[in-house]
Amino acid sequence: MRFALLTAMAAVLIAAAIPRMFAQGNPLYVPLPGGINAALYRPDTNPNPAVGVLTVHRTSNKLASLECTELSKRGFAVLCLNTRFENNESLVDWEKLPLDVKQGMDYLKNKQKVSRIVLFGHSGGGATISFYQAVAENGPSFCNVPSKLVQCDNSVAGLPPADGIILVDAHPAIAVNALRAMNPAVFDKHRPDLVKSDLDPFNVANGYNPNGASHYSEEFRKRFTEAQAKRMSAWIDRALFIRDLMRQGKWIYPDNDAIIIPRAADKATNIFAMDPSILCCTTRPQKLLKNDGTIVTQIVKSVRPPDTSRAKLNGSYDTGARLLTVTSFLSANAIRATDSLDYNKIDWCSTNNSVPCALKNIKAPLLITAMGAHYFVTDSEFFFDTAKSTDKDFITIEGAVHGFTPCNECQGGPYNNSARNFFDYVAKWINTRFGARVEN
Repeated sequence: MRFALLTAMAAVLIAAAIPRMFAQGNPLYVPLPGGINAALYRPDTNPNPAVGVLTVHRTSNKLASLECTELSKRGFAVLCLNTRFENNESLVDWEKLPLDVKQGMDYLKNKQKVSRIVLFGHSGGGATISFYQAVAENGPSFCNVPSKLVQCDNSVAGLPPADGIILVDAHPAIAVNALRAMNPAVFDKHRPDLVKSDLDPFNVANGYNPNGASHYSEEFRKRFTEAQAKRMSAWIDRALFIRDLMRQGKWIYPDNDAIIIPRAADKATNIFAMDPSILCCTTRPQKLLKNDGTIVTQIVKSVRPPDTSRAKLNGSYDTGARLLTVTSFLSANAIRATDSLDYNKIDWCSTNNSVPCALKNIKAPLLITAMGAHYFVTDSEFFFDTAKSTDKDFITIEGAVHGFTPCNECQGGPYNNSARNFFDYVAKWINTRFGARVEN
């Protein structure tokens, strides 16, 4: 009796939660070939929209992401797609990702009969969709260049290009995130608990503040970011050495092996998270979507507060170590550079996982958006300057955190309209170019 009562109560709670999660879009579970899962959200008031939006990430689960409901609510068919590498970075084989995106493109075009498709890439999804579009527009010649750490093959030939792409608070690549997350104070991979004090970003003598905003000197920044690139290069060289021995049949495994990098996990060491003056701003006036819905043009400065949790994260195994394989490291998590923050000293096309490299080869209309309470504002402006597209737009959403919602701890608020403002702007951008007509 007690079990039945608990079961009934659980059913009521689940039923109550579903309308809130799926209030718009009438989601439909869509299994696709190759172990790919997706959810289709159709507008309740327009079951046959002309425009489809495909949202995807490298590894994140997108089936119930905010854009799924918000964009379907605004009149679009939204396919929220999980790749074959869902929630497993160590399995990522980057050059296979376009084949997963193609499954979603084909479904929207052939099954849902949409006439236009827009790719939506949030965070790491930005690199995923820009890589797809660059290959779709240019063919395998874009991704099989010998100078790249990993090359694609001809299986990615003939991809259908999207009509437009939207980068949403995208980082330059998970490879660049990995580069910027390297703690260069580590001098012995077997004893990551021991660090060089003169390179330790958590040493108060270097400018660290455990209770507020850190302030690193220009001299320390330069030594630190150059040392990050040097440490990344050393791991690349080791991975290439192992890969070469595997190809010769001389390694302990013929196919792959583990790569474990201590004090290098994404978001564990980034000095710009602790010192908000780094990667703080645009270099010149750009558009800012204010909380009241107006748009101003000014130097845009991130309102993010300093993160004082990184020291604890960096020193642990679960949150500080990067657990990869030779394949996933070289294909998605490695990039050549001599400085982690100097755009001119990063070899953007040494990897296929690179937003700037892809944007140099894309002609489709492009919308670049940054969240004003995060640290990708400067990167987003760089994307805008780099992009080849002639129809391109860049705007920052005031007070929005990385996930679009308002920053409640940021100065200058409230920013209670950030998510609505963002999705309204995205919808207007799409409709202006592609319309939202009902297909007969």
